[in-house]
This record gives sequence, structure tokens and C-alpha cells, in this order.
Amino acid sequence: MRPPARGCTFSAALSATFSAALSAALAGCGGDGGPLTGVSSFRVEVVSVNGAPPPPAALPLPANRGDTAEEWAFTIEARDPAGRPAPFDGMVRLGVEPGAVIDVASEEEGAAVGRNIRLRGGVASGVVRVTAVYGPTRLWVEDIGYQPAPRGRKPVCANGLNDDAPGDVLVDFPADPGCAFADDDTEEEGSFSAGNSQPVAYALPTIADVQGGGSTTPYAFEGIQINTAAPRRVVVTRVASDGFYVTDLTGADGGYNHLFAFNFNTPANMRVCDRIEYLAGTVNEFFGFTELSFPSYEIAPFRSGDECPVPEPRVLDAPTIADPVAMERLESGLVRVEGYHISANFGPKPATGSSFAPDRSNCDLNGDGQIDFASASEGRCANACSDDPECSEWTGYSARGNYKISNGSSMIQVQTGTVSAFDPTSHRGEVLGAVTGTLRNFSGGSLNWTIEARCPDDLACEASGCVPAPKPSKEACVRARSLDDNDAETN
Repeated sequence: MRPPARGCTFSAALSATFSAALSAALAGCGGDGGPLTGVSSFRVEVVSVNGAPPPPAALPLPANRGDTAEEWAFTIEARDPAGRPAPFDGMVRLGVEPGAVIDVASEEEGAAVGRNIRLRGGVASGVVRVTAVYGPTRLWVEDIGYQPAPRGRKPVCANGLNDDAPGDVLVDFPADPGCAFADDDTEEEGSFSAGNSQPVAYALPTIADVQGGGSTTPYAFEGIQINTAAPRRVVVTRVASDGFYVTDLTGADGGYNHLFAFNFNTPANMRVCDRIEYLAGTVNEFFGFTELSFPSYEIAPFRSGDECPVPEPRVLDAPTIADPVAMERLESGLVRVEGYHISANFGPKPATGSSFAPDRSNCDLNGDGQIDFASASEGRCANACSDDPECSEWTGYSARGNYKISNGSSMIQVQTGTVSAFDPTSHRGEVLGAVTGTLRNFSGGSLNWTIEARCPDDLACEASGCVPAPKPSKEACVRARSLDDNDAETN
């Protein structure tokens, strides 16, 4: 008989003990322990939108700008790990992505609280009001362990006691993670089981939707994709050292159809007149200026021989410049002023109190490099210069390149740093035939709007560096495709 292999010899008793232990372990891991129970997920269905069946994907509803409410009727069913109905009784939290939940309503008295609704016997139904929804949008449900205390009774999460497990030393909201809110009546955490509905079809927001039809965007800090699909025509109007400007030519009569995409540097392989077929990024308000940060984009290149679709600039008059709503409609768009002159008092020397001279418009009176508005003298000087059409404050120019121009009835700031051969201080008091450029907003100070020239084609005057007359948009600033920083001289 062959001897057993070395290292593999076991006594009969040891072998029997090992076999019994293995059998017990396997029994604990098998199906003999019974089915898993408890809530694992939620089946969520949106059954109607604004009283009608949910729209098909091919016929989406318009993007919601956050100024109106959409009403979604819904049903919720709790499910166990096997997908069967689960007898869950408790509150669940509702959310919508993208967008925001305003409130929830239910026919069952007391079932809806804020953004929460109670399930009884594992089911619930109600109506949720949502806003700022766009694109394929889903209703989300989650068990966060929230149980609102009955009216008139002190909630467990606000009673100063540790009401959950003895080893948990955390007490009440917000210290105890089991307390969802101060009126939560349990310090136990929820299961965090979740579920979401089928997508509800809304259109992607247009540039006008992103601008919001007002002074601020309804989608602040959201990462969104902008609607650039046909029949929309989104064209590049400026390639700058820190990004690019676009205009949506579809439905332009209402305004708000221009946008700046902050790219941190010159976007590669882009040219004025290009069309943008895909555009996405994070929407921000930078001191009142709506911009798209970290943009992703796809270009349909403009080719020589094609008709450049860049629109002609809007010529601004005094009533338009004085109207903040009218100017907001034109934010980031191409605009022009004609026959304005540079301020006569525009120079680096300190002002004499609140009196200015051709070479004295600097209100940094103590020479520390900035204007201190808490200082009576510097603040008074800056305000006086701002109100004076013939004064262009020096520190604003030295920091950002902005200077003031006026025509006797209105004044506005311009930035002509892209015209490197033109020195505005050498031409103080002189009339500029036309200044064209993109319109930028900055919320500080009283002169909030600046026209930024895109290239030398945008400055028409008799001085060196200017063009004799404005060029049409299909020719102005249409340069070779950008590969490097084409505005390096102005950085």
C-alpha cells in the first residue's frame, strides 16, 4: 500500500472535526438560511407631467429656467433584494437630477413633509413640484432615516439625549449622523436604499436659457450641456487669450443669446466664424458676468469661400447704455459705439484731491497700488472721477486696461489692449470713429460695462494702429486658425 504523502497525514478524529466545521460554514453561506429581506430599492414612476402623459424623447418639453414649477405625479413602491414588494413603512427623501424639488404633496393627510413623503405598506403616491429641469431628468428617492416628530412633541434629535446605540456618543442634530434634521424623531440612520424614475424628456438649455433672461443664470455652478443641435446655429465671434465668445443665431431677436466660455487660455484650432456643434461646461457668475468654465466643445470649421455667419455688431446709443436690462440682453455679444472720445484727463500722476488734469487721474493717492474706498480722500477722488465724463481713473487702466470714452450724453469703458500699436493716453481727448468688441459686465463700480476690442480691426480712428473705418463682421478679426496664444502680446 502507498504511504500517504508527506505533510498530508490526518487522524480520523481530526478529519471528522474539519469536515463538520466546513459543512457548518457552507450551510451558513448557502440558501438554507432563507431569503434576504427588508427594503433594498424603490421602484419610482412618473405617471404624468403637468397633467399630461410624460413626453416622448422625440418631443421634449422646453428646458425650465427655474422661474416656473413643473408638476410631476408619481408612484413609489419599496422592493426587497429579490425585487419583490417590501412592506416598508417610513419617510423617503425626493430629489430630481438635474434640477431642484420645491415641495411634495399627497392626498394622505400628513404624508408629505417638505421634500419627503411617507410610504405605508411599501407604497406611496403624490405630486412633486420641480424647477430648473432640463435634458433627460429623473426623480430620485432615498431612505435617509427621517421620521418627523409629531406636532407639539420635542423631537428625539433635539432633546439633548443620546437615544440610539449605547456605543454612540453623538447627541442630536447635527452631531449625530442618524439625525437628518432637527425635527427628526429617531437617531437611527436609514437604510440609504434608493431608486429613480424613467427619464422625463426636457430639451437641453439654449444659450438664452443659460443667460436666464435676467442678470443671473438659473444654472449657477451646474455642469450642463448647451443645446447646439440644428436648427440652432452657434457661431464663434471672438477667440481670446482666455477663452472664446459665441452667439446663437437662432431666435436672436429676444437677446440673451451670447456667451463667454472661459478656457483659461486660447482654445486650440479655433477661428472666428467657426460653428460650435457641441458645447458643455460649468456655468458661473463672475462678478455679474455669466460664463461657461472648463468648456468641452466640438468645432465645425469655417472654410475659405464660405459665408461667415458672424452677425453685425449692435450699435449702442445713450438710452441703451443707460438701460441695464437692454445691456444685459447684449452681454458677451458684439457691440459698437461711434463718435465717442477718450477722456481728456487720463494720466498716471496723482490727482489733486478731486481735481484732475490731462496727466493726473490717479486716485491711488498714497501709492500703495490700489484705491482704498474706506479712505475718505481716495474714495472721494474715485467717485468724482467715475462721475466725470472727462476723467478716466488711472489704476483701472493700469490693472485691467480699461479706460473711459464718452460723447457728451453717455459714457462707457473700453479695452483696446489687443490693438498693440495704439496708446490711448497719447490720444486723450481725441474722437474715435468707432470701437467694436464683445460686451463684458463687471459688477463693481458705477460703470459696469466694457467693450473689449477683439483685434486691430475693431478700432477705427485716425491714429496709428487704427483702421480707417469699421470692417464688416464677415471680415473683421477673421484670422488664421489658432494653434498657440494669438493674444500673447496682451497677456
